[in-house]
Amino acid sequence: MRNFFKALFFAVCLMGVSSAWARPFTMDLQGGVVNHVSEMSKFNLNVFGHWWYPIDQMFFVGIGSGYQEIDNVSLVPVSASFWMRVPVGTAVMPVAICDWGYLIGKNHQMFWRAAAGADIKSGDHSSIMATAGYQFLDHFGKGYVFIQAGVLVEI
Repeated sequence: MRNFFKALFFAVCLMGVSSAWARPFTMDLQGGVVNHVSEMSKFNLNVFGHWWYPIDQMFFVGIGSGYQEIDNVSLVPVSASFWMRVPVGTAVMPVAICDWGYLIGKNHQMFWRAAAGADIKSGDHSSIMATAGYQFLDHFGKGYVFIQAGVLVEI
C-alpha cells in the first residue's frame, strides 16, 4: 500500500509540472472495468485520468495515470498519451485515445492501450466521455478489454 501512495504522489507531481506549461486547463477522469478477453465475467476496477496539453481543438498530448486492479493485483499506470477528436458533428464527436507507459505495482511492467469512443458536449467547457478499448500488458503477454465513462473539463 505504501508503494501505491508513492506512485500516486509521483504521478500527481508529474501532472502538476506538465500542467504548468499548458495554455488552458484540460483534464478527463473516467472509470470502468478492465477484463481479459476470455474472462469477461470478472470485475476488475479501472480508473484513469489525463492532463492534456491542447495543440488545437482536435489534437491533445498529455500524461495519464490512475488505478487498476487486475486479478486482485493493484497497479498504478503512468503514461504518455495522445487524444484526437474527429470533427464530425457538433454535440457528439468521435474520439481516439492512445496511451503508452508503465504499470507500477507488484507485477510492474510496460503497457499500451488504444481506445475509441464519444465526446458528448454537455456545455461550453465540459463533456461526457464514453470509451472502449484494448490494453496490452507486456509482462503477461495478455490483452485486456476495457470500458469506461467519465467527464472532460476544458477551461
